[in-house]
Amino acid sequence: MNNRVIIVGASSGLGRRLAELYAEGGWKVGVIARREDLLKQLSEKFPDKISYIQADIGEDDIIDKLKKLIDKINGSDLIILSASIVKFNPEFLPEHELATVFTNVKGFTNVLNFSYLYFKNQGYGQIAAVTSFAATRGNKLTPAYNASKAFQSNYLEGLRIKAKYENKKITVTELVPGYFDSEMGKGDRLFWVASVDKAAKQVQKAIRRKKAKVFITKRWRLIHLVLKFLPIFIYDRIVNGSWKLKRK
Repeated sequence: MNNRVIIVGASSGLGRRLAELYAEGGWKVGVIARREDLLKQLSEKFPDKISYIQADIGEDDIIDKLKKLIDKINGSDLIILSASIVKFNPEFLPEHELATVFTNVKGFTNVLNFSYLYFKNQGYGQIAAVTSFAATRGNKLTPAYNASKAFQSNYLEGLRIKAKYENKKITVTELVPGYFDSEMGKGDRLFWVASVDKAAKQVQKAIRRKKAKVFITKRWRLIHLVLKFLPIFIYDRIVNGSWKLKRK
């Protein structure tokens, strides 16, 4: 390993903290996200370690920009995908649903397809991507988001199995966060909220140990199991009941 990492979705939150931690650890870091001003600030903080390119993963030029960023840091051993959007959509507006699919399905697939083929050609590498415990079941306020996370989780499992049975030296790690203190993790009924720093350090540890799937923090595995096996009539009443729309 040459300690070179690409982080997609690094302008804020978990992706940004990961970029800082890897740079502090001596890695060459390439960061990519939509908000160029935040990427520039990050690069200025670690001028010898962090390079950046502005891009939206849902756009068609994302692969060309990823290639340019990889060239900037002279290759990559690890690609982390942390870019995602969530839109609470009680009115079920089609533009919100499609925007979520645009980023979380189209963009996600494009980046991971490129990443797998890049490492296959290189002969080794690791892919790590952030999904969500929301992948477990559907939700009436975020139908496209929960469905997109289920897609992501299944896609990553498919890549992991593909690498195993093609006998490729490619590690695929799914990172499943619960709530942590970020722009996406907002709400008035949150619990077990971890700091971004704690979440990022657990992510780094899971990647270093080449885990197949890890919950961030570990206690969210319990929520996943409870939600997964709840009968439909209980899930509908408790999780998606009318009380969920109430505000304090």
